[in-house]
Amino acid sequence: MNEVNLREFVKRLFNEDFKIEKIQGDASKRKYYRLIFEKKTFILMDSSYEQRNFQNFLKFSEIFEKNKIKIPKIIKKDIKKNILILEDFGDNLIYKKCTSKNFHNIYEKAIKNICKIQDIKYKNIYLYKKEKYFSESYLFFEWVLINFLNFNISNTDKKKLMKEIEYVVDNITYKKNRIVHRDYHSKNIFYEKKKIVIIDYQDAVYGSPFYDLVSLLNDCYRDINTKQKNTMKNLFLDIFNSQIKIRITTDEFLHNFEILSVQRHMKASGIFCRLSKKFSRHGYLQYMKRTLDYIIKSSSNYDNLKLINFYAKEAKIKFNESNNFSGR
Repeated sequence: MNEVNLREFVKRLFNEDFKIEKIQGDASKRKYYRLIFEKKTFILMDSSYEQRNFQNFLKFSEIFEKNKIKIPKIIKKDIKKNILILEDFGDNLIYKKCTSKNFHNIYEKAIKNICKIQDIKYKNIYLYKKEKYFSESYLFFEWVLINFLNFNISNTDKKKLMKEIEYVVDNITYKKNRIVHRDYHSKNIFYEKKKIVIIDYQDAVYGSPFYDLVSLLNDCYRDINTKQKNTMKNLFLDIFNSQIKIRITTDEFLHNFEILSVQRHMKASGIFCRLSKKFSRHGYLQYMKRTLDYIIKSSSNYDNLKLINFYAKEAKIKFNESNNFSGR
C-alpha cells in the first residue's frame, strides 16, 4: 500500500491528526511506519505483499501472548489489507541500549526468554527440515561467491562445497527440537521497563534448540567478547539441561553451536548479498565482514569444512579490498 493510501487508512481508524514516519525495516518485503499522535505513538506494519507471513505473525502473536512471552500488543488490525497497528517500544532495541555495564543483565534475560519460548508446547508448527537448512546454507555459494563476488569456482570445488554443506546440515541436532524464533538478534529484541520484548517472530519453527542462542551471541550486527559469550553459553546450558530428561554434554553443545554458526551465517551472508545485488538494498553489506568472520572461526576446527573456510576467507579479502561494497 502506498503512503497516501496508508494515511487515509490510518485516518479512518483513528480520526485524529497524526504524523507518519517511515522506519527502516528488516530484510523482508514488510514496511514499517511510526504513527505519531499528540499523546501516543504506534507502529504500523504493512504486510501487503506477504500473505503467509502475515498469517504466521498473527498465529505466533497468539501463541506467545498465551504463554506470557512479551511481544508488541496488536492495537488494531485489518486482515483483508494485511495491516497491523502495533504497540511502539521506541528506541529501546538492545542493539542500541546494551552497554558494557548493563550487558549481563539484559543478555541474561534474553537467554532466559529463549528457554521460556522453548518450553512452549504447541503442535501446529512447521519443522525446520534438513532441506531448509541446506537451501539456506546454499545462499552463501549462490549469492556471495557466484552472484556478488563472481568467483570462478570449478565443478570439483562446487561438489566439495555441496558435500561440506551436507556435513553441516547432517551435524545439526534434530532430536531435541524446540520452538525457534529464527532471527533472535539485537535488532529484533527490545529492553523496555526491565523486560525483554521480541518482534519479527513470524518465521518461527520447530528446530535446533541452540539456533536462537547462536543468533543472539554470534550477532551479525554487534560484537560480543569471548568472556561474555562463555558466561551466556554456560547460563543457557544450565537452564536447558534442567528442562530435559537427558542432559546434553558440553562438547555436544559446543559442537552444535559452531555448526549452527556456520549454517546461520552462510544464510545471512547470502541474504545480505542478495538484497544488494537483486534489490539494491546495500545497507546490510556493512555487516558482511563480521558475518564472514563467524563462518571462518566456527569452521576452522573442522577438517570436513576446509573449503567453506577457504572461500569465506577469500570472500573477506574481497570485502577488505574494496570499501565500495559497504558504501553502495
